Amino acid sequence: MDNFIQKQIEASERLYNMMMADHKQRFEKIAEVYDLSASLQKKLNERDEEIRKLKRQLLAYESLERM
Repeated sequence: MDNFIQKQIEASERLYNMMMADHKQRFEKIAEVYDLSASLQKKLNERDEEIRKLKRQLLAYESLERM
């Protein structure tokens, strides 16, 4: 009986360790995706600001041409 209980404890420990390793891998991948997303959002914001700047310049040039 003691041998059975010991085997169950060992199996539980192995399962726990596998689950912890899986959790760690998943968390690291989620963190990578979050960082990538944040970087992409920053680049999109910079692009949008550049577009606004170019639109303002274009409007200024068009205004000068009308004069």
